Amino acid sequence: MVSLKCHKAMEETKEGTIIHLKVKISKRARFPAGYDEWKNRIIIEVDEEPIKGKANRKILEILSSFFNLKTNEICIAYGERQKEKGILVKKKKEELIKAIENEFK
Repeated sequence: MVSLKCHKAMEETKEGTIIHLKVKISKRARFPAGYDEWKNRIIIEVDEEPIKGKANRKILEILSSFFNLKTNEICIAYGERQKEKGILVKKKKEELIKAIENEFK
């Protein structure tokens, strides 16, 4: 289950928490869409192709909505052109884990 393992896919830093993601292109947008145990990444599905930053913008939109964030509280930390990304969220790790756990209650 994603909620029990999601803490492994998050890393607290001075600036906030980096969420390690694996991106899949799908017919619908969904977070969390699963967990990659091999790479310790939360799976996010996006319904945009990775053309001219559309998928990246969609990822930030999905996560902003899910965690109730303002645009200045979230950014791509690494992997802008890869399927594996790190998203920096300016919140504590415990807050993010709690939000994911609430999704499964």
